[in-house]
Amino acid sequence: MALPLGWVFDPVSPAWERAAATRTYYFPMNWEWYEWLGVVAPLVLLWGFYRIARRDGSPVLARVAWRVLWFGAFQMAVGLAITLPNRLERLRPFEPMRYLQLVYLFLFLLGGGLLGKYVLRARAWRWAAFFVPLSFGMLYAQRQMYPATTHLELPGINSGNEWVRAFHWVRNNTPRESLFALDPRYMGIPGEDFHGFRAIAARSALADNLKDPGMVARVPRLANRWQAESNAQFHWNSFQADDFRRLKSRFGVGWVVLAKPGVAGLTCPWRDADVLVCRID
Repeated sequence: MALPLGWVFDPVSPAWERAAATRTYYFPMNWEWYEWLGVVAPLVLLWGFYRIARRDGSPVLARVAWRVLWFGAFQMAVGLAITLPNRLERLRPFEPMRYLQLVYLFLFLLGGGLLGKYVLRARAWRWAAFFVPLSFGMLYAQRQMYPATTHLELPGINSGNEWVRAFHWVRNNTPRESLFALDPRYMGIPGEDFHGFRAIAARSALADNLKDPGMVARVPRLANRWQAESNAQFHWNSFQADDFRRLKSRFGVGWVVLAKPGVAGLTCPWRDADVLVCRID
């Protein structure tokens, strides 16, 4: 039964440690004060919900709040026991602090119920006064985070994002076995809006420095490959045609996706206002 999970016990390496270090949430002792507030405050609020339920004779609410409170406290202790000792560093990628997702789910469920019961009540204007500003605030925040993409990306509708259009062109016009190279931090380029190349283009790409380190942290045997590909792209912003040919000779890269103005000496069958898809000859 343990054989499929044998990779859990793979020995770590400097390359693995470099990848794991990119995930700051693996190291609670390096968290900011407000991040720790997000760990402790839900427990305090759940204790408050428990007291309210006891006062008002709501036994089901009291039991749920009390059990979620103890679940959160127990999981916090387990999470710290796993993430703090260096000798257990291989277990950090299991992200034991993700228990907070369940805690927050119940926190908002119970908190919303109490808000409706004691504050909003059966007053439509109160519900509107609470949720309309909240909804518009969330919409504004989302538009600020992803300004170059339509708010709803639905099948058959143009996303409005030039990078997504380039990835679709790649999917429809390049051989399925093609290997691509992109800026190792391409998802963070203004206007890219964190769209994943592999998922949209259905093509392979050299390792990146934003998402791939998370997988490397879970599977150490990928670390050396990730580090080799990452190092080979280290000076990406100053790459010329010969540098891309070097990637082709070393890794078999046949195509690159570039932000304009691009690089001289490459054939680029796809061009948009900000994105190029170029073939390495």
